This record gives sequence, C-alpha cells and structure tokens, in this order.
Amino acid sequence: MKKIGKKRKHAETIPEPKKELVAEERPKRTLLGWKDKPVVNNENEATFKNKEKVLITCTRRINYRYRQLMLNVVSLLPHCKKDSKVESKSTKGATLNELVELKSCSSCLFFECRKHKDLYLWMTKSPSGPSIKFLVNAAQQSAP
Repeated sequence: MKKIGKKRKHAETIPEPKKELVAEERPKRTLLGWKDKPVVNNENEATFKNKEKVLITCTRRINYRYRQLMLNVVSLLPHCKKDSKVESKSTKGATLNELVELKSCSSCLFFECRKHKDLYLWMTKSPSGPSIKFLVNAAQQSAP
C-alpha cells in the first residue's frame, strides 16, 4: 500500500524576506547620565518651583577682594538678585527691609565692610525673620 502524504502549501515554500538589520538608536547622553526615554511634561502634574529669591548687596567703599567674593556668591546662587550698594551710615535694617520688599525677595545677604579691612556678612530672612551676622575671617580667591 502506498502512503499518501499531505502536500505542502505554496505559502510555506516561498522563503520569507529577510529583515534588514538596523542598529537601535542610542540613548542620548546628558549631564546627569543617559537619557533612555523622552521626557513628557505633564501640565496636570504639579511640580515644585522655588520662588524664594535672595537679595545680595554690599556697602559703599568695599574692598576689591570682598567685591569679588560677593560676585562669586552671586554666580553660585541661581535664584538671587544683585542690587547696588547701600549707604553704610544710614539705618541699615530699615533700608534693607525696603530693598527686599521692592525687589520681591524673601531673604538678604548683606556684605558690610568696616574700616576697609573687616568684612561682615549679614544673613536675614525678611521682613520679620531671624538675622545672623558673620565675621568673614579669610577670603581667598582660587587662581583663574
């Protein structure tokens, strides 16, 4: 007796087309590491934004080294506002509180130079917050 087998279908006999080998797209590199997926900004999602600003100012007749120190502090703080010099003879507290309110800031760094050699740094939280006074002992610049 002869065995009858099943015939192949024509679809099975046709070879499948080969897929092209394409390298996957590499993730983008950022300063914080590798970025795998695109970031989608959701407007519905509430994100924290720091709206507190710091006013940085100094007295008149401040030393060059101390002014450079103040400018370095300004470059370190992204959320600060630099203001012109404040008269040292007047009442500093009331003047600083007015400046902080005018510039819509919440705190203040005030560099005060006395007798061209002593530097004091005042840190205040305005208008009714605490304040602290530091004597800056040794301020040195690193080589550029």
